[in-house]
Formats: sequence, structure tokens, C-alpha cells
Amino acid sequence: MSSATNDRPNTSTCTAADDELLHVIFIRHGRTTDNANGVISGGTADPDLVPEGRDQAKEAHKVYQALKAKGIVNDDTPVFTTDRRRAVDTAKLFTGRENVENVTIDPRLLERLLGDWDSKLTERLQKEIKAIPGFSPPTEEAPADHKAHVFECLDQRIAEAGGQPIIIVSHGGTTRRIAAYFGIEEGLEVQNAVPHHAVSSDGGKSWELKRFRVDGKGQLQEEVLPKKLVKVASTERTMESILAEHAPLASLSTPDNVFTIALENKTDIEAIDALANDIGQLLIGKSYDAGTVVVEGAVVVVKLDKVQAEILQQYVKLKGIEISGTSSFKTK
Repeated sequence: MSSATNDRPNTSTCTAADDELLHVIFIRHGRTTDNANGVISGGTADPDLVPEGRDQAKEAHKVYQALKAKGIVNDDTPVFTTDRRRAVDTAKLFTGRENVENVTIDPRLLERLLGDWDSKLTERLQKEIKAIPGFSPPTEEAPADHKAHVFECLDQRIAEAGGQPIIIVSHGGTTRRIAAYFGIEEGLEVQNAVPHHAVSSDGGKSWELKRFRVDGKGQLQEEVLPKKLVKVASTERTMESILAEHAPLASLSTPDNVFTIALENKTDIEAIDALANDIGQLLIGKSYDAGTVVVEGAVVVVKLDKVQAEILQQYVKLKGIEISGTSSFKTK
């Protein structure tokens, strides 16, 4: 894996003339089982597309067809993707190449590796963990290393294309890195199976980034994205806000990894159920089994597995929050 940390595209080896348009079409895979469950799929995860995800990729094929009609791409345009099923299946459906003609697997486009927390860390809790300075999950790939090999891939593939368009089908985090390569460092909300279009008119020295859609009349529309995008603050309840209110009556027992919160107000059943659902989604995911999050009177009981319990232990330790059963836990 490359350890380079170039922050800007290196297109010095690109053979395109300065006045020749360069086109890079890139798209994230369709919705997966992990996406539906609200957990993070790292580079080793290999979840399938759900039916909605396949439909999203088929809908994106309309963009591909519109690009063909404009002469920007054709069925010989090279496609680069990863060996993860969600990416390969999306590439097939987006391009209509069921036999994956002219498709190249490039492992540098894999999602960032999350180590032991792959498919266990929820999207909601990840947002809080990412805000903790200097912390990364155990055995995960460093963001700078992930960025470096995505940039390396783009440098090579754009240069080798010799001015011809390329298509990239990859993953959410990888798509953000690709956007950063083209000038958008933060704020891009990467949706499933929504194609983007990077265009350069000066041989790759600068890029304009657009997002595609096909309107109700079947016409291809492109929204030009500004270089700086405003992040939208989440209105969802956070683990920090939950523990700020309930930590004195919270505990994590080991080795059975059962997390409990006792509530003083025993009469507001609706509020207790809502809290239980938030905790379940934060620690397990949207599709947790009925028996893993239960309410016993005024006590919320959450049955975690070993990795989910470790994530909670790491979180409270780093946030300086004390709950019973975690005081002896050591961060790795």
C-alpha cells in the first residue's frame, strides 16, 4: 500500500492536451444489507445489494444511457471497481454489462478497512467517534493511507486513459476520497448509486464536479457542486446526550455484555420505548433482533456481542464518561 499523502491530483503524466476535456464518471454502490441496518461496511465486508439497491443501480443506468447518447461514454469505456459484490453488481447494472466487459478490479478503490469493527460500528455512533480527536478503531486503516491509495489509483487510471473517459464504481468512503481528489474535501453526502461527473478542460490541472440526475422527461441534468459544501447537522439523539442524562444509572456487565439503563420516570412508556430504540440503533443497528433490546419495567436492557460491547467501552473511556462495569477497561 502506498504511503504517499499527496493532497492534490498528480496528472503530470497525463497525455491529454490542455484544451481536451477529461471525464471521470464515478458512483457509489447501491443500498446494501449493511446500509439498511445502518452499520459501516469497511473494506473486508461483503454485503449483498438489497432489492432497493439493485433498483437504484438500474435507475442510474438511465444516466449511463444518456451519457452514451451524448457521446461521452460507450460500451468500451473502461470501468474500474473492487471485488466486493456490492460494487461489482452495481457496475453491471449501471453499465448494463452483465458479463462485466471492460471491467477492471482495482483493490486500491476498496472501502477503508475498519478492522474488528467492520459491519459492527453503526453509522450514528461513527459520527460521534470520528469527532474524538486522534482516535481510530483498533486495527483500522488510517484515513491518510486510504486517501493515498485512492489518489494513487486516480493518478494512474486518468493518465493511462490518455484523455479518454473512465468510470469508477466504488464505496461511500472511497467516493468521498475521489471527491476530495477533484477538490471537495468535506461535506459531500454520498448517496447510494447516484452518479457524479468530474470534468477538466485543462488537462487535469483543475476539475469541475457535477452530480447527475435524469428528470421526468428523461433528460440528463447536471448539478454543479461547489468546492465547499455545508455539513448538515444531525437532529438524532446521540449516545453522548443519552449518557449525559443517564450515566449514573447505566451499567455494562461482563462477560455477558449486557448494557442497562435504569430510568427514574417509570410512567412515560412511550419515552422509554423511544430511548430503547435509539440505544439499539446506536449500538447494534436499525435491524436489531427483538430479543436484543427489551424494556423491563423502567429498565432498558441491551444485549450486545463482544465487539459491540468493546465499542461502547472504548467510547465511554475516550469521552471520560463513567458507567458501572467499564472503569477497568483499557483502550488499545
